Amino acid sequence: MTAQNPAMHARVAADALDRLIRDVQSGRARWEHQSVRQGADDVARITAAAAAVLQQLAAAYGQQHPGPASARTLAALHQAGQHTTTAADLARQARRTMN
Repeated sequence: MTAQNPAMHARVAADALDRLIRDVQSGRARWEHQSVRQGADDVARITAAAAAVLQQLAAAYGQQHPGPASARTLAALHQAGQHTTTAADLARQARRTMN
């Protein structure tokens, strides 16, 4: 079995989030009380997954581009992963405090 291209999954997820934003901004969708709670849970899942993806990207890039020239790229990917982990933690915290 050959490995799949994970970039296609990332594109589908990004397209879905773009569609969500457009629908809310245009008024085709609206956050109701229950959907806000579920949305916070789902955003926590999304951001936790995004943090893991960023770390995987850093590992893959580091293997494909060894050497000091890629240090800034790797540092930026790792930092993005750390910040995204923080975002996931904050989304979970917000959800826990909702009524």
